[in-house]
Amino acid sequence: MKKVLIDPRLKWCKANLHCHTNQSDGFYTPTEIKKHYMEQGYSIVAFSDHEMIFDNSYLTDENFVAITATEYSISLPSPNGFRDVVTIHMNLFSKDPHNLFHPGANLDTFSNKQKELFKEKYHMDIPCDNYQRVFTQESIQEVINRANSMGFLVQLNHPNWSLNIRDDYMNLKGLWALEIFNYLTELETGAEYCPNIYDDMLRHGHKLYCTMGDDNHNYQGSFEGSFGGITYIGVESLTYDHVYSAMKNGNLYCTMGPIIKELSYDNEKKIVHVECSEVVDIILVGYNRTFYHVYGEDLTHAEFILNGQEKYFRIAIKDKYGRYGNTHAYYLDELDK
Repeated sequence: MKKVLIDPRLKWCKANLHCHTNQSDGFYTPTEIKKHYMEQGYSIVAFSDHEMIFDNSYLTDENFVAITATEYSISLPSPNGFRDVVTIHMNLFSKDPHNLFHPGANLDTFSNKQKELFKEKYHMDIPCDNYQRVFTQESIQEVINRANSMGFLVQLNHPNWSLNIRDDYMNLKGLWALEIFNYLTELETGAEYCPNIYDDMLRHGHKLYCTMGDDNHNYQGSFEGSFGGITYIGVESLTYDHVYSAMKNGNLYCTMGPIIKELSYDNEKKIVHVECSEVVDIILVGYNRTFYHVYGEDLTHAEFILNGQEKYFRIAIKDKYGRYGNTHAYYLDELDK
């Protein structure tokens, strides 16, 4: 039976899942971000300002969804300054668009400017439960647990920029996704496309999705760092609930540019079929040393016959400009049911 995994009958919405505004250290207001991103074809933005959770749902309409989110960090101080600071950054995406409660913070977490901004906007102190974060596996896991219990989807961000080693994240439970490409830090480091880390986590038993995001701050009004890390989310209709549900269930793929139009799996013939925009490489990656390639010019489709040993597969495509698109991993034991 053919199972359609990326279904062209759905509405595939262009999303930026990592964004900063002037509510933290970004340049533009949320309203300005909506305008600029919609002009580039986006219909979803996660407003993931540092530490603060703001309700930007006033921006949501029939053409746009503003995801309530925050970027949470736990850092290990270094006497050598910022460039040596090891940190864990995680985006928390809220199930409830109106949620303001922070699942892992105390009032000392926030600067006086942040407290004043929040009080001016909502006429109350920042709601949190007096949690004291520290850079330990136990503390990081506790934050993930707290976030998950409140319906947040938790994403690990830019592990290379964060100077993470495997011990920092490999034993964490409850992660929803890994950000395998961060556009802003890629421009800074040239090392933030990290499907190898995703594959390593898959090999070690993690079942999680992968995304790309901009991490745009738009310093001095510049759009450098914008419109380069895209996640497409497939929905029946553009509402907050449908977007959150699609994210939670993995109805998404991520890209720097090339488009995946359809992905299907025939569980009787064991054939994976891919339709995409014009690319030069279509790759199926499976468990351990499973790599199937189709090379050429102006490729728009490929088929791969599986031998049953792959355990899972994900698809990567590359266009002539060197830009990649990626699906998350699909597990054969689930598809063969």
